[in-house]
Amino acid sequence: MTTLDVSPETGVSDERFRDLMSMVCGPVVVVTTAIDGAPAGTTVSSFSSLSLQPRMLMLALDRSSRLLDKLRRAGRFGVNVLDARQETAARTFATKSDDKFDRVDWSYRGGLPYLDRSPGWAECAVEALVPGGDHVIVVGAVHDLESLEPGAYTPLIYGGRQFGTHSGLTGS
Repeated sequence: MTTLDVSPETGVSDERFRDLMSMVCGPVVVVTTAIDGAPAGTTVSSFSSLSLQPRMLMLALDRSSRLLDKLRRAGRFGVNVLDARQETAARTFATKSDDKFDRVDWSYRGGLPYLDRSPGWAECAVEALVPGGDHVIVVGAVHDLESLEPGAYTPLIYGGRQFGTHSGLTGS
């Protein structure tokens, strides 16, 4: 382990922190935008609602994310909530490949790339970009959305360093 792997402030190693955080399951979404008609997107599991009034959500992108600069320039983005049957799309958009959109079915919705058959979709304006260590927190104001009824799909989640699904507990 190099000295860069351990926080000088706390002594906690990168590996131990990653191990802890892998225990927390998160939703899997693909965040998209378009610059000059060219679609761009990436898989994100650091995603959540932020505010009901006004309607806002947030996600985190690595400072080195190629999508981050495009979100800054476009000022808007789409969030595609993924179904368990869309694991391949999640893996595709997790790569740095330039041909991601050639490998999935998609269309434009509100001028933003939409992954066909995504059970949930939100069109957002970039409200704020907040530094957060080696990531940037993107705050989005929701301008439009569409979603299937709960129970009409099986959400794709990421936890324990693998993709999975959620199922309710008996009696809940």
